[in-house]
Amino acid sequence: MNIAAARHMTTTAEGVETEQQRELLRALGCSEMQGYLFSAAKPAADIRPLLFSHCERSATANPSPARKRRQTPGGA
Repeated sequence: MNIAAARHMTTTAEGVETEQQRELLRALGCSEMQGYLFSAAKPAADIRPLLFSHCERSATANPSPARKRRQTPGGA
């Protein structure tokens, strides 16, 4: 992890199950983690609605320039 941190690379730890593991990994410079501590495994059908709702919220909060409505003089 030290090499990755020195090169500003993302490191992902898999299988993090305890708070103690999370704290140790964070102290070592791990930038991303996944595992049972954060969420038990879920079927793909359960994940899709979460991803779609996240994408919709992100698009609403940060609309891209292409999605912003252009205003014309006179407000039309």
